[in-house]
Amino acid sequence: MYHRTILLSILLLTAVAVGAQTPVNVPFDKVHITDGQRLKTALAAMKKGDDLAAKGGVDNPAAMTAYEVAFAINPDNAELNFRMGVCLLNGPHPAGAVARLQRAAELDPYLPRVHFLLGHALQLNARWEEAIASFERHAEVIRRTPDPDRTYNMVGKRITECRNGRTLQAAPTRAVVAGLGPAINTPGSEYGALLGAMDDLYFTARRPETTGGRVNKVNNTWFEDIYVSNMGATGWTGPRPAPGQLNSNSNDATVSMDKDGGRMIIYRDEKNGGDLYESTVVGGKWSAPVPLPATVNSPAQESSAWRTDDGQWLYFVSSREGGLGGSDIYRSPWDSGLGTWGQAENLGPDINTIYDEEGVFAPGDGSTIYFASQGHNSMGGYDLFKSSQRDGRWTKPENLGWPINSPGDDQFLVLAADGRSGFFSSMRPGGQGEDDIYRVDFPAEASVAEPALLASAGTAVPIVEDEKRMRLVAFVKGLKLMDHTEAIVQLKSLDEPLLNITIQPDPASGSYIAEVPVGRPFAIHVQADGFLLHSEHVDEHVGENQLEMSLTPSTKGNSEVMRNIFFKHDNHALDEASTVELQTLADYLKANPGLRLEVGGHTDSDVGPIPNQKLSEARAQVVVNWLVEHGISPDRLEAKGYGDSQPVVPNDSPEHKALNRRTEIRVL
Repeated sequence: MYHRTILLSILLLTAVAVGAQTPVNVPFDKVHITDGQRLKTALAAMKKGDDLAAKGGVDNPAAMTAYEVAFAINPDNAELNFRMGVCLLNGPHPAGAVARLQRAAELDPYLPRVHFLLGHALQLNARWEEAIASFERHAEVIRRTPDPDRTYNMVGKRITECRNGRTLQAAPTRAVVAGLGPAINTPGSEYGALLGAMDDLYFTARRPETTGGRVNKVNNTWFEDIYVSNMGATGWTGPRPAPGQLNSNSNDATVSMDKDGGRMIIYRDEKNGGDLYESTVVGGKWSAPVPLPATVNSPAQESSAWRTDDGQWLYFVSSREGGLGGSDIYRSPWDSGLGTWGQAENLGPDINTIYDEEGVFAPGDGSTIYFASQGHNSMGGYDLFKSSQRDGRWTKPENLGWPINSPGDDQFLVLAADGRSGFFSSMRPGGQGEDDIYRVDFPAEASVAEPALLASAGTAVPIVEDEKRMRLVAFVKGLKLMDHTEAIVQLKSLDEPLLNITIQPDPASGSYIAEVPVGRPFAIHVQADGFLLHSEHVDEHVGENQLEMSLTPSTKGNSEVMRNIFFKHDNHALDEASTVELQTLADYLKANPGLRLEVGGHTDSDVGPIPNQKLSEARAQVVVNWLVEHGISPDRLEAKGYGDSQPVVPNDSPEHKALNRRTEIRVL
């Protein structure tokens, strides 16, 4: 039913030289790579990467791995950096493409489309001014040499989106957004959350265990299935396929659910490019879905729908002929005499644009609707909007603002009955990968002096008003000197995956303030282009915690301590709390494919059952093994144990010994 908006075709173009080549652009040839075997290996890896990238989807990570082989041999080739950037843009973490595309543009500023794609990557990172500059550079190019692809001629729209984003981010809403964490979200796609009876959460996902085990030939991704999870005492339970007959060998996706949780509309693509079906709960299982009538389903695709609570209207999305854009929002009245839905009407230009609309949600009597649109004042991709009907017309759609909306796709918002919380889907930095499901809370009005948790960007954790809090006042040192590089800060609970906050510090001062609930330890990770992953550990306590964090350039020899990798006492077995840090490190390495790291193990001076040198070597190797098992090439990692030979403080107290027991990463 839904796949992420891909405005980027897989471009595997040979760069066209215009004028003299930039001297630093190193070709893959015998002159510049004299070792014949290395050249052969690199060219074969690039060919393999191209073939896999052309397929995209499930083959995208393997394409990136192949490109990394060639990159290790020659990191200064513009075309290779470009291909890697495009591969990242089409992968699960597109915001990570900036470094590769920037390098490609530096090495060869005449590469076709490089400035457009760099602008897109910068836009995904909310680096509005830089994105506008890159789009304007592309505009200069296509004025001289028009691009045959319509996508790359839509520079004006992209610049407008960046200006919209700049305005909306400068005045964030009071909404609080939190990812549902790895219990629900995976490196694949999750979206279309619906809250059913008994706190059941139904959603759509593309996973290898999909019914029939098939991959869609069109986009090379797993077919969609419908899953369900339950809220338990410790959070969401492991998702399982929805019971009954909702899932088939086709794409099956959640669309909407009635207020009692006993009737669901789903999407299935058995014919007509995809239609809407209805299913009911019978004996705890969902019945075989029945297609909606021809007044709703058409020879075109119908992808989304919502029945009003009073049952009088069905709002739905269709790409049928006669619309204003690719997909428009329609509504059909309930004909009680015929017992079916009547003729559909287009909601008109107040709602629909020349671009696509999607994911309509119409609570109550449908007089107020929420929907996603690529038009209006979107800041990029789909944004979420709200409109109400007054005097027979729809009001101007209101952008729900930052941080609900992001530069990527934000869709499928549904709210609880009280309108104070809900779920939506988004693809943004800090997620698990691809589309993730997020919870949004709209806190009651609070005074400026005592705000609820307000993270300046990304995601945040909802806090109960009388809950004890820990206030973090932090400063990322050197941020103003980063030549416009902006840092992203993530606060992650080590024992509760729902508590995952992403913050963008003030780029002028490097400072940020956040409040998190007390009762658990947190990891703090700071990332910025060109710098090593920075790690901090914050123990649970009430009150204010002040931190100063200095970022280290990711140049050879520089190192950082990973402060949230823990081992069992006198052992090399990883503590479960280490998973948060290890996964963050793995994601960082995937976003920086040219980086090679040494993982160093260090101990205190105490003598235990395992000699310190052996213990440190084993611990370093365990970390390397974990990273390799989670997708990092072993060629990029080295394990080394230092025992107690390099203490950072004297081993004269339990606190100092704890500081000396550490895992470091160092750039090779």
